[in-house]
Amino acid sequence: MAIIRIMEESEATGKVKVIFEEIKATLQVPFVPEVFRAMGFKPDHLEAIWTQVKGLYGSGCLDVKTKLFVALAVAAAQRNSYFVTIHAIALKRLGANDEEVAELLEVASLATALNTLVSGLGLEPEL
Repeated sequence: MAIIRIMEESEATGKVKVIFEEIKATLQVPFVPEVFRAMGFKPDHLEAIWTQVKGLYGSGCLDVKTKLFVALAVAAAQRNSYFVTIHAIALKRLGANDEEVAELLEVASLATALNTLVSGLGLEPEL
């Protein structure tokens, strides 16, 4: 449950409405995800975040599927169920199968556990 009031799409006007429409078109979804609606009352913040998201996912040497796999791993490591769900659904839309998603989550789980262990033991790399 959100701790702040989330803007409804019907409340959006001006710059926010334009950004909301662009989000739906770009993500190819019939609704504006809650993470963006949460920023609806701060248009400049919404614009800055959306510009960063579409810029990062729209360019660069890594393809979108790879970027989403990284985002899913980070969300899983951070125990963020919102983004685990969002990124897993997006990956499925891009053709990722259950085995790929499960393996990625296994790698993220192991990496998180090993990072916790190494950090707790105060180990330094031998290289």
